[in-house]
Amino acid sequence: MRLSKIPHADPLGAPMPDPGDPEADLPHQLGLARFTDAGFPWFSPVGQRLVTRIQAVVRREMERAGYAEFRGPAVHRVETLAPAGWLERFGGELIGFSAPFDQYTLAATSEEPLLSYIGSAGLASHRQLPMRLFEFREIFRFRDRPQSIYNSRQFQCCLFASLDTDHAAYLQSAAHAQRTVRAVLDRLRLSAELVRDETTGGFEFIFPYARGDRPRSRTIPYHRDAGRATTAEDEIPQGGVAMGYGYTHTPAFDVRFRDEDNQVRTPVMGTYGLGIQRCVLALLEQHRVPGGIALPAAVRPFDVMVAVQGRDPATADAAGELHRVLLENDVSVVLDDRHGASMGGRMRFADAVGVPWRVVVGRDDAKSGSFRLRGPLGAREPERSLTVDGLLAHLTARGHEEWTGRPGNDDERIGASA
Repeated sequence: MRLSKIPHADPLGAPMPDPGDPEADLPHQLGLARFTDAGFPWFSPVGQRLVTRIQAVVRREMERAGYAEFRGPAVHRVETLAPAGWLERFGGELIGFSAPFDQYTLAATSEEPLLSYIGSAGLASHRQLPMRLFEFREIFRFRDRPQSIYNSRQFQCCLFASLDTDHAAYLQSAAHAQRTVRAVLDRLRLSAELVRDETTGGFEFIFPYARGDRPRSRTIPYHRDAGRATTAEDEIPQGGVAMGYGYTHTPAFDVRFRDEDNQVRTPVMGTYGLGIQRCVLALLEQHRVPGGIALPAAVRPFDVMVAVQGRDPATADAAGELHRVLLENDVSVVLDDRHGASMGGRMRFADAVGVPWRVVVGRDDAKSGSFRLRGPLGAREPERSLTVDGLLAHLTARGHEEWTGRPGNDDERIGASA
């Protein structure tokens, strides 16, 4: 990626907001996301790269835990939502179409369309259960929400579900879903508190967030047990990142299976969701360091930044060639060749989005064929002068380290099994 070729590149590298400011909108101020039309978010190329990396981690953990990925359409029939009472409770949030297409709506939920799809396959066998599925979906709800990626009118989720033979089996799937979410959060290096109800299987994962809307008192276990005692601590603002509960409207849909006695029964459904945009926000909030964001290696947008020093065309050409060579060697690299950007601004950009390794290309470097490599923020790495081959060898050995200098070789020891 070349920063000179993307829109809204000028703010990249602006000073970090005050960490004590509860109103700071980190995704916007870092140039990762912005709202320019009707309250719907745009993710910049840098922000979308972070989203893509998070999705890759989530997909890997879902597959390791035995979920099969599917993909549903973005448009549903309004009548599909009716059996669950969705229209009466949330109909004002639907984003629909004018006649003659007024029987359709943008996806505002996932359970009902998924059940409609599963039912179209005909009668299932008990041998197919538990059935565990997941998808990445954009959800559209026209709510009067703050314009931030935590609560926007279009939000990205990993939505997953389980179908089981009975309530006891569903509770096992709900516990499995909790372990799967925890595995995702561990790999993302995110801290979150699990609030759960063992009787109903309902749960939420929440994280400290001053602008959040999910204090413990508003999570699913508390909401579904009005008699559950609360304390002042339960009212502290939190952010919700994942949730799950038993879906009670399955009998309204044509989803059935034959049990071991050949009797036709209705499966018990568990529905779960992990907010991708909320993971972005939680990562930015939880991995702040002085002057930047120390994103984990598994999700940071780039491992290397090539920075052009000066305005000499030969220098820019040398930096562009180095960028090309690194890309061809599968290095995750960004070229900061913005016209007029200072070296300080380029370094602040690397700090702000968690790029640990910075290669500086100046006039003398372009002539000599060696480049200056600077290490991760705060790691006290000496500046090195390396040829292209030396740079590639160094990045092969150390390119995926965390900002702390600790190699990320424990990757395979984190995660849930199916």
